[in-house]
Amino acid sequence: MSHPTPVPIHAWVDESVHVGRGLYVMAAAMAPLMPEALEFDRRRLRSLTRATGCLHWSREEERDKMRIATLVGELSLSNMVVTATRLDPRRQERARRKCLQRLLHQLVDDRVQQVWLESRDRVGNQRDLAMVASLRTTDALPSSIRVDHARPSEEPLLWVADAVAGAVAAAYEGRRQFRALIDHKLQEIVIDL
Repeated sequence: MSHPTPVPIHAWVDESVHVGRGLYVMAAAMAPLMPEALEFDRRRLRSLTRATGCLHWSREEERDKMRIATLVGELSLSNMVVTATRLDPRRQERARRKCLQRLLHQLVDDRVQQVWLESRDRVGNQRDLAMVASLRTTDALPSSIRVDHARPSEEPLLWVADAVAGAVAAAYEGRRQFRALIDHKLQEIVIDL
């Protein structure tokens, strides 16, 4: 008797940095690679865009953030957040590495096979991939998980991670209304820098 092949799980990752609050929040939106369901989610996300063609939490109005958070709570994706506290403003890259390392370990535990990081500039992307390569050489990250970059202009599922990171950061600032809409699909890990 043959067993069905498990559906690969993908994760889309973005972050939200709040230097004044000492927070670095990195979020992953995760889902099985089921093309029809994911395309439905992408269409729903695109329906919320305006002239820019992209959702970006920090540029949205409060009422639009409520609409985005409501939709994120309805989508088929689950969400994982690593929140680093006591961020040193001069060491943001270190905070990113610490959050990304912790997040990747959790994604491996959750059987994610492909991670899509929001693309940064060339140097930033190289730093991310160098860190991943370093984790692999020390066997801290198995070769079973792939890590690549994607542009939010081309992949709306990155908008989910952006919104989740923004909603979690807003909750730390006392504005819990956004997080309340996604808490049922959210797991948070807090690390202290």
